[in-house]
Amino acid sequence: MGRRTSKGTPPSLPKARKKQRSLNSSLIRIISVVAIVAAALFLIGGFYYSGELRDGALEPPSSYEHTFELEVTALSGDRISVTSASFDDQLGQPGIQGIEWADGYVQTSELVSSTVDDSGIRTDMRVIVEGGTAPPVGTAVRLDPFAFPGDPEQAFGIPFETVRYTSDIDSFPAWLIPGGSDTWAIIVHGKGADLTESLRILPILHALDFPIMVIHYRNDPGNAKDPSGYHQFGATEWVDIAAAVTYAEENGSTNHLLVGYSMGGGIVTSYLTQSPLRNRTRAAILDSPILSFEAVVDFQAENTNLPFIGASLPGSLTSFAKWLASWRFDIDWDATDYLAKSHELHAPMLIFHGSNDTSVPLATSEELARLRPDIVTLVTTEASHTRSWNESPDDYKAAIIEFLTANRP
Repeated sequence: MGRRTSKGTPPSLPKARKKQRSLNSSLIRIISVVAIVAAALFLIGGFYYSGELRDGALEPPSSYEHTFELEVTALSGDRISVTSASFDDQLGQPGIQGIEWADGYVQTSELVSSTVDDSGIRTDMRVIVEGGTAPPVGTAVRLDPFAFPGDPEQAFGIPFETVRYTSDIDSFPAWLIPGGSDTWAIIVHGKGADLTESLRILPILHALDFPIMVIHYRNDPGNAKDPSGYHQFGATEWVDIAAAVTYAEENGSTNHLLVGYSMGGGIVTSYLTQSPLRNRTRAAILDSPILSFEAVVDFQAENTNLPFIGASLPGSLTSFAKWLASWRFDIDWDATDYLAKSHELHAPMLIFHGSNDTSVPLATSEELARLRPDIVTLVTTEASHTRSWNESPDDYKAAIIEFLTANRP
């Protein structure tokens, strides 16, 4: 009789280990693929948003040509309705606005209503100022936040001449309005704006007898570009203010009042921290100033949603995009952080800034007021970007007169 052998159950442990090893390998492969895809998307996203930063902030405009993308849809007495089928950030804005079309201009005094229908078409109804002539229904128009047409002569009957002053890279044109004071006011417009941005404050300063220069500077359409080819948010443009100051001094000024809007406010602040001529500035008026370019980028990123997801940009992606932008476009963030240089400022400063500004954070103006309460007077309004005058011209004028009475250059 042969030997019997029993068939025992094969040990299961090696199979379990094999399955575990297989599972671990699968998980590692999945995690690796996800990490590679995430890294690729992060790289692509950073590259994309750094390009958006270039296109939206650094790239100078090619022209000042305006497009008429709104339409007059109704007229009734002094009421005019303008409509846009697509987003237009001029619609829905309270306060005084201009309405411009191909061969005309009229000012409106207030916003009556702003509505959006079921198809997403927005319509503003505004009040035309007394004596104004509205364009016919069907006319293509645009809304103008600068509120006045043309130039000082056309808008107010104030005589002026166009002069040129010479900076290190070229000469630039400027409006020159005569006055009886030896303190000259030099007005610096914001990014993408032209000299008409000055027309809201110009009559106030003219009535106070300041000679006024409203200047162009590098990267303005039709003028010399910065060697970098990009806006530098004051890091280089301050040299053009210094050249304008030199022109003013060669023509009779002994000190200066500087006025700057948005990026122009950053340029003025940069001048006041760097120029050898800065001590000749006796006062400054800034409207929604860019006091830290990096803070503006962070602020706008927080209010930008990712496509399809709807969430705002992650801080890590914003930081990576900024790093890429500094590498791609040679951005020196520290050079445009004027809050960090606030101890170098000396001139009394009046700052207007609106709590509904979605372009430049009010927090930066509040921070400068906190850092330098000895020289900064901050007027906070409910306006959007550079629209404090539009919402209340009388209050705007009163604040300027009070400030200049206390700090008359």
